[in-house]
Amino acid sequence: MEINSGNGGGVPLKSLTAVRIGMEVEVFHKADGTDVWLRTTAKLPYLCLAGVVESREDYAAIRSRLSRAHQRVSGIASDDAFLVRELEGGGALVFCARPDKSCALLLLGKFERGQETRKPCAVLESLVAVIEKSVLALSRQAGAVIRLNVVQPELAMRAE
Repeated sequence: MEINSGNGGGVPLKSLTAVRIGMEVEVFHKADGTDVWLRTTAKLPYLCLAGVVESREDYAAIRSRLSRAHQRVSGIASDDAFLVRELEGGGALVFCARPDKSCALLLLGKFERGQETRKPCAVLESLVAVIEKSVLALSRQAGAVIRLNVVQPELAMRAE
């Protein structure tokens, strides 16, 4: 699978998942100094819907259930990453979570409206429906409430 950045270029998902063994640890931060969710050597804009996993259970139990339901994607996130779904147009939804139960649903690449409609905002309505369906399924699979609180664009790139 290739993640389409929307500008004609794409980044193979394999290259995002490459594990760097024996190399210097790369540091990935936002301008405010906090860690980014996605780590890649190619510049890749993505939409981040950040929030929390609300549960009294420890993160290990939640992680175990998510691992059974979704393919883990190694080496692309600051902590755990799970491929939620591949999207038309070369994009993907990836769910990331950390032991402190902070989480984010990442829209990588491009999202295209599947069916033709005359509604001006059909693509946004479709995106919201896909996100809602995905979050509800993730919550059910994790056995916890996943609450998204912030939507913000981010840029994954190698720190220099």
